[in-house]
Amino acid sequence: MSNTLFRRCAVGAVALALALGATGCGADDSAAAHAPAGRSGERAAGTKASKAEESTAGVPVLVQDRLEEMVLDERDLPGVSVNTIGAGTDGVGDGVVRSIPDRAARPSACGPVNSALAGSSRFTPVASVMRMAQSKGRLVTFYLVSYGEADAVRVVDELRAALRTCTAFTSSTSSAGHEKASPTGDPAAGDEAVSFQLTELFNTPGGDDAIPIPKSVVVIRSGSTIAVFNAMDTLPEPGTYPKVSTDIVTAQVNVLDAGAHAAR
Repeated sequence: MSNTLFRRCAVGAVALALALGATGCGADDSAAAHAPAGRSGERAAGTKASKAEESTAGVPVLVQDRLEEMVLDERDLPGVSVNTIGAGTDGVGDGVVRSIPDRAARPSACGPVNSALAGSSRFTPVASVMRMAQSKGRLVTFYLVSYGEADAVRVVDELRAALRTCTAFTSSTSSAGHEKASPTGDPAAGDEAVSFQLTELFNTPGGDDAIPIPKSVVVIRSGSTIAVFNAMDTLPEPGTYPKVSTDIVTAQVNVLDAGAHAAR
């Protein structure tokens, strides 16, 4: 087997691990999954709430059972295939998104970008699910994460701010390096949204050079729930990035916005 073919097979074998980001290693285990939002999400004394944060007052926070009910299915997008990820394994599967501190990224200013790759943030989730969905040949890993109070607003605000300056970073939650991070616009979906792309640099055993793996990420807030959609390409054309399926994003956000599945 040629070295190039071996490296490509190796990348394919770890594609799922890279898509999951920090969910199986290195996350901040000091905060139990689904615990109420801790002090990391509290507002500094003397600061005022933004209009977006004020708009979340009284918005229902989806607990675990309710969040799982909000995962899209064929009622919402005919022909879609949605599967759990590693269900039954330790640290991977349903409801395992944990907070990731900004210090996990180097530089720490890239912390929100690093955590978004794992569907996470520095704030403690109330509940979370992770799935893989396929529609019309496109595969997307996505996370639904609910937060208490106004933390969901802060997740998007901090990610958007980080993308203004973050272009490259390493992380204690990933064996890959990251470069060419850049925002790709604010999609018109949910209450607010942000998207970005970057390249992960995967080092294969015995490989001389890191293999670039382009990723595209879309982050959408619907009330107090954050939806993160992640697409990657293990065999990319030079200079190209994968597209996150608009069909999957639209169908899932519609369910969250409506608080119910589409009628049959």
